[in-house]
Amino acid sequence: MLDNQERQQIPSPSEHTSDDSQRLPEPELALGPSQELESKEDPRHTEATSAPGEPQYATGLRLWLAVLALCLGIFVATLDSTIVATAIPYITDQFNSLNDVGWYASIYPMAICMTQLPYGKLMARYSIRWLYTSAMILFLAGSAVCGAAPTSNALIGGRAISGLGSSGIMIGAFSLVPFIAPTAKRPMILGLIGACRGLALTAGPLIGGALTERVSWRWCFYINLPLGAVIYTIFIFTVHPKRGQVEGFTSWSDLFETLDLLGLVVLAASVVSLLIALQWGGTEYEWSNGRIVALLVVFGVLGLAFIGIEIWQKNKAMLPARVFTQRTVLCSSFFSLATAGAIFVLTTYFPIWLQSVKQKSPLLSGVATLPWVITSTIVSLMGGLLVSKFGYADIFMIVGAIFGCVGSGIFTTFHVETSQPRWIGYQIVYAVGSSLATLTPMMVAQSVLPLADIPIGTGMVMFFQIFGGAIFVSVGQCLFTNNLQSGLLNLNVTGFDPSTVSSGGVTTITKGLSGDTKVKVLGVISDSLTQSWLLAVVLSCVSVIGALGVEHRKKKTATSA
Repeated sequence: MLDNQERQQIPSPSEHTSDDSQRLPEPELALGPSQELESKEDPRHTEATSAPGEPQYATGLRLWLAVLALCLGIFVATLDSTIVATAIPYITDQFNSLNDVGWYASIYPMAICMTQLPYGKLMARYSIRWLYTSAMILFLAGSAVCGAAPTSNALIGGRAISGLGSSGIMIGAFSLVPFIAPTAKRPMILGLIGACRGLALTAGPLIGGALTERVSWRWCFYINLPLGAVIYTIFIFTVHPKRGQVEGFTSWSDLFETLDLLGLVVLAASVVSLLIALQWGGTEYEWSNGRIVALLVVFGVLGLAFIGIEIWQKNKAMLPARVFTQRTVLCSSFFSLATAGAIFVLTTYFPIWLQSVKQKSPLLSGVATLPWVITSTIVSLMGGLLVSKFGYADIFMIVGAIFGCVGSGIFTTFHVETSQPRWIGYQIVYAVGSSLATLTPMMVAQSVLPLADIPIGTGMVMFFQIFGGAIFVSVGQCLFTNNLQSGLLNLNVTGFDPSTVSSGGVTTITKGLSGDTKVKVLGVISDSLTQSWLLAVVLSCVSVIGALGVEHRKKKTATSA
């Protein structure tokens, strides 16, 4: 953030007005999140990058320890999004809470997405270091609550607390890089952070399965405590953004004004209304029930109100119009919403298919996702290198969308007899698309923003990415449970009570059933899951619109700069 001297150097539409209300000249495009934007016309950029008093960045061991802390931080924060996937069947068995599956999977990303925009605004103005460490403490506190949870509701509450902390860790990791590393090193560092995030998304089921089977599902959360302590220690000794790049705390009124509390409350109420509607619809109440209709109406009205508030607040807004109306940022956000929804639906329910239909243990179901993990890691690293070399990140968005469409489509062909070579190959195809879809939107969006707006733009893209995951996991849960219950009722077999679906866990449904009945029930479970995966197909196809909508320009590469 700018100091007072820098603020005075920027012209404004009227005399003596704050530069916050002035949109800067459009910067020359550079390589996405890994290249600092270059604009000679922008006084903020000139002061930050070429002034004689430019701060000295960390070098040598200190720099790479700082990078290690950021990579590990985003790894554990992202890991919690998917680590519960293989543990969920065991959690539902212990708490008899199959109807809470959607909450286990969605409350964490929901808490993240509700705080992405506030974190982005705060990090654009105040100390990112202080905000990052505070977020880490909050994340660890939530993990402790989850690990010790005596009830399903306590676990859901702990997941919400962890999500509030995880939000700051995620956006902080991307936003800190311009402050700790020179331009030449940023592509590699941001590529590493992105790869760690992608690895965590896909490795979560494997790690969760190993911990659940060998120790306890509670260690899916307890493991964060020692890892978090190590990350926190490394971070506080190595990451020191220089004063002058951000403002110090001035007053509580200034803080509240920066937070845009009105916009935050309206946004949170809108998002929560939608989540509750999706959780209750088709399970607790019919979709035509007045409660569900009212919640959906509240979501829509408050969503529109939030947009109006942000426009009215101008540059005091949590999400200034100059950021969210930028074509590439908007299309990247839409792309992230759709692709993240598809990814989270498949990463959440594919392990359930392996455990319930293929009768695999949590550990083996995690091992079965290794093709996805390995492919995603390789493609993420290669994708970053290729974008750095050729400069066309938007092309790789389109490639990712195409692979996502094909991969999610072939996932819907799964059935009880699907062979191992097939579901391994299907994972590889989809992993190519999902890894590129996770990597490229941030690159494209950051490439069109001035340096001072990067935390806000990063927050917007990540908001839609996490929002898509949270919302569409709940939609997938509705589709799965409704199809499963109706399918089991239609079986009409003796000795089987379909009501056990809602009172027990998905892995216990077939216990004690005879051979023929068991095969029929497994078929219903498989069909119910693949029908819910049609949602991923639709989202993957829709994401192509966002990929085609971004500006097609070559970004400056390290060799062309």
